[in-house]
Amino acid sequence: MFFDYLLLALVLCGIFVSLLYSFITGISPVSSTFNSRKKIIKAISKEQEGFIYELGAGWGAVAFPLARRCPKATVVAYELSPMPWLFLKCRALLFGPSNLRILRRNFFKEDLAKASLVVCYLYPGAMMKLSSKLMIELKPSTKVISNTFEIPAWTPTLVQSLEDVMCPQIFHYKMDSAITSIHQFIDILAAMII
Repeated sequence: MFFDYLLLALVLCGIFVSLLYSFITGISPVSSTFNSRKKIIKAISKEQEGFIYELGAGWGAVAFPLARRCPKATVVAYELSPMPWLFLKCRALLFGPSNLRILRRNFFKEDLAKASLVVCYLYPGAMMKLSSKLMIELKPSTKVISNTFEIPAWTPTLVQSLEDVMCPQIFHYKMDSAITSIHQFIDILAAMII
């Protein structure tokens, strides 16, 4: 009987913490759909090197297959919410791969300058905030792949349309062609201020 109550308390605590962090981050952890995940992974070269950052890794639907596809790269999965992060850590400890790092940190407070590739599935408000951070920190050759939501005022190099209600598009960017004019930069700054 004691273990039943303990299990119930742990489940309720987990639900409460998940709800709390959904409020803090502005969204609950939502996994990429199978179709979008497959397209994202396929679009990335098996020879990709350097640091690949997944911003808001959720339950790891992209991070784990991405790390397996790109063994020459170090995949860094950022997840702030404690329950998905704990799940990710346990899964990584049990099943690897060894080139995957799971971090429970706010990626907005991290330096992303080492990235060779950034992958994200974030809500529009976060994409707006992320836009200026990426412009300031990423190298010109860095690629960015965004599931479903485009980066405001950036010009994608490719837009993949999917027959998927939850994730209808994938946006691909390369830093040297994403921002094509100073006017776009000004539009981004103005949108952040408003």
